[in-house]
Amino acid sequence: MPLFAIIGHDVADSTAKRAEIRPAHLERLTALHAQNRLVIAGPTPIAHGKPAMSGSFIIAHFDDLAQAQAWANDEPYLHGGVYSHVEIKPFIQALPKVDS
Repeated sequence: MPLFAIIGHDVADSTAKRAEIRPAHLERLTALHAQNRLVIAGPTPIAHGKPAMSGSFIIAHFDDLAQAQAWANDEPYLHGGVYSHVEIKPFIQALPKVDS
């Protein structure tokens, strides 16, 4: 199954909204992980050790770009105003090598 990078871009001053919506966001990621489709996910801080975030980065398996887009369109951070927008890009894992 192909990999896709999903990059969420936070609005300015998103910290409070992030904290409020985070449980719903993590619930979706946990479900993706339970389906063995999540490779990695996490926030991108503006600076290490600081609470403010610039967005999030997810790499996950989806059948195609349309499926990845549909999944991202239902993101609670997007609906809740944490993300200004989400980018989705096909991704190829070059390293570390994985057995196929």
